Amino acid sequence: MHIRLLRHGIVLTGGAIFEEFFIDAIENELIHNSRGVKKDKVVFARLFHGIQNVVLMAKGFYYCNADVNIVTARLALSSLLRNLFSNRKTVVVLYNFDTNDAKSFYLKIYYRLLFGILSLHLKTTCIICQSPYFLHFFRDQFNKTPVYKVPNLFQTERYKKRVYRNPKKILLGQYSLKNDAAVYKLAKQLSGSGYYCYFLTLNSSLSGKHADYEVKSVSFEEYLDEMATSYCSIAFSKVKEGWNRMAHESILVGTPVIGYNSGGLGDMLRESDSYIVASADEAFDLIVNQKVEYRTSPAFIERYDIINAPKYLEPVIKFISSDLN
Repeated sequence: MHIRLLRHGIVLTGGAIFEEFFIDAIENELIHNSRGVKKDKVVFARLFHGIQNVVLMAKGFYYCNADVNIVTARLALSSLLRNLFSNRKTVVVLYNFDTNDAKSFYLKIYYRLLFGILSLHLKTTCIICQSPYFLHFFRDQFNKTPVYKVPNLFQTERYKKRVYRNPKKILLGQYSLKNDAAVYKLAKQLSGSGYYCYFLTLNSSLSGKHADYEVKSVSFEEYLDEMATSYCSIAFSKVKEGWNRMAHESILVGTPVIGYNSGGLGDMLRESDSYIVASADEAFDLIVNQKVEYRTSPAFIERYDIINAPKYLEPVIKFISSDLN
């Protein structure tokens, strides 16, 4: 069986890390089930905007010819169209969907087409998401296409809890266009009260100091140290997230999270007994009154350890291994 991952982008984001894990785990399970496997990955290492997405679709159409094509949302239509009348499988990784997300005119049309096709009875297609919220959302949206939940899984032994948390150091999350304006209001409130606030980013060109916060680009080990020595992490997104990797990693290193009850992020915060707020003012009060404690149980950590991959992947393996009549 030939399995292929197709993705795009120039930075190893949380989504890209999941996609790499996903195809490797699929390969391991197929081998464990005595299947011969050929695996490869096709990465279009650039950004595509506007009409350039047509180029991305064309590239995807050319390469979506494996027995199993694991594709991100913006490459899904290419695989669906190319393999509409074949037995090749398309596994679409859909982290989230929110109409409030600022998509271009082209992408709004693209997602309408994609969702329209996914709503059909496609025996060769399944959808992967990461959270209970989007499992239900996509099952309601595409009631004829199977949807499976495969969460972010971690080598939890890599995330050692640090003893010291600086009560004046606040991680504002990832520096992103998806941040809600409230996180900048909170930074202003906290910096005015003597706190050091900062974002982390994968893009070194965005690093720099601002009036109320700093944006830092660091190595992975430095990232863990910065996070682990912070009093808490903030997760304020203006869109419904699939599963906030940075928030989860914060929990793994022993730093509590304050965030919105939104999409899969809300699932994570409830499961981990983290702090759910509705505004910057609520978060500010919790922090300045030193009411943010680490409350996550070991059961949450264990649930998302990579050792559990076979359990989550079982229905996906059955789907891609099944013979079609």
